[in-house]
Amino acid sequence: MNLTKRIAMSLMATSFLSASAANLWIIGEATPYGWSTDDATALLSTPENPTLFEGTIYLEAGKNFKFMLTKDFGGDEYGLAPDASPADGNYPLAEGKEDQGYAQLTVDESANYLISVNTATMTANIVKSTYQEQPVKLASLFMVGSATAGGWSVDEGTPLYQIADEPYKFEHNHVSLTSGTFKIATVIKGGGTWDNRYWYYRSTAGADRIALGQEGDEQWSIDADSYYDIRVDIQADTISIMKSEDTGTGVITLPENESPRYWTLDGVEVSSPAKGIYIRRANGKVEKVVL
Repeated sequence: MNLTKRIAMSLMATSFLSASAANLWIIGEATPYGWSTDDATALLSTPENPTLFEGTIYLEAGKNFKFMLTKDFGGDEYGLAPDASPADGNYPLAEGKEDQGYAQLTVDESANYLISVNTATMTANIVKSTYQEQPVKLASLFMVGSATAGGWSVDEGTPLYQIADEPYKFEHNHVSLTSGTFKIATVIKGGGTWDNRYWYYRSTAGADRIALGQEGDEQWSIDADSYYDIRVDIQADTISIMKSEDTGTGVITLPENESPRYWTLDGVEVSSPAKGIYIRRANGKVEKVVL
């Protein structure tokens, strides 16, 4: 792991960024859950590509859908730009509210689609996934609990990222967890109702198994503060929780009399930090700062 990543990771355990800022919800009659905001899945961005949102989901031909920047209706939304003509899976986008300023999107064939939305260029690429064995209903999962950075706030859930070639599998590598417990929300808004149909629990069959909607609120336990690789397979109903090989610990020697440099909490260096929480390195000292 490079020095930049080590610096950020070494302080991440006590800090976090809002997961909601990295979500883009997809909703509409073309989706498996229709217009239900409780059930809407989220496309995720990463700290390395904060304007690129990706995920795979089943879409039904000839029916409408759109993207929402918030988990409720009434916020900013993305749809097809006026007078635009999609070609080769590329859709020019426009921003609006309550179906004003854009047209809703459609696809020509019912299938699982790999969706990439670039909010910097206002374009979406929507192409058939290589995986078509079963309809895909979830593009993301979220770890919630005392062991995670966001605690019991579902809105601040730690994301599990979908694997593009195997969209029924999700992972998050080198995630900081502390001593405590967690369970897994399938969606943000529905998860916030605490209805157990929106939650994966530690199965009574074993800690390496997941169970959707199980009674009893069984959770996974983390015994030691460290960095972990988490992998979930919702077809096989399995979970793997392994300590990362590189825990990001160790002694770091920093130069003195250097100009300040800033990184996000996920290790992305920024040249002109705006308001927010950052890792600052200067004069041989690394610290978390709030600007």
